[in-house]
Amino acid sequence: MNFIQPSLGRDLARLQNVFKKLALPDHPLRDQAIRLRDEISMSWRRLAEQDEWFAWPSTAASRGPTNEKLTGSDWRSQGMLSLLGYHVGKTQPIHPSIRESILEYAFEHHLPPIGDVAYFDEWGEPRSARRLQKLANTLASLARNAKRRDPLALSRAIDEWEQDLTFLYEQYYVRLFHFGWPATEPYDA
Repeated sequence: MNFIQPSLGRDLARLQNVFKKLALPDHPLRDQAIRLRDEISMSWRRLAEQDEWFAWPSTAASRGPTNEKLTGSDWRSQGMLSLLGYHVGKTQPIHPSIRESILEYAFEHHLPPIGDVAYFDEWGEPRSARRLQKLANTLASLARNAKRRDPLALSRAIDEWEQDLTFLYEQYYVRLFHFGWPATEPYDA
């Protein structure tokens, strides 16, 4: 179980509703949604700056052989994007404009201080090269891993990750940054 402070959980639920409103340019509550988005971002900034938060430990153990090594996936049941409501594929379909709204938020605003401090720090500051690189590498890694597992069954998810990478590339990278952009070509061993 990934423990999230109750206030963070409420903010996440409210923010996921905001993304749905921001995805529609003519939504009558768009201005209110923008104000709420900015308020949540600033509250997360203040909380993260306190430098006194940490992830509450879990006693959950993965099943498997006793000599099995723990990997990063055993430590974190939900990543930052998933926590913000970002999903792709058939099982949790989300309209592209909502996914883009979530990605814009993830790049431009303060993120919730969740997980361990090292994971949170990997995301860097809003609108930074580090933040965009983390977003791009996360999406590219998800697409590459899906291609290794089952590219036919996961084709919709792969297409959507690649569409979202293109969105981030065109929206932010070409205008602001010059680090190496990740590729999602199939893995050849």
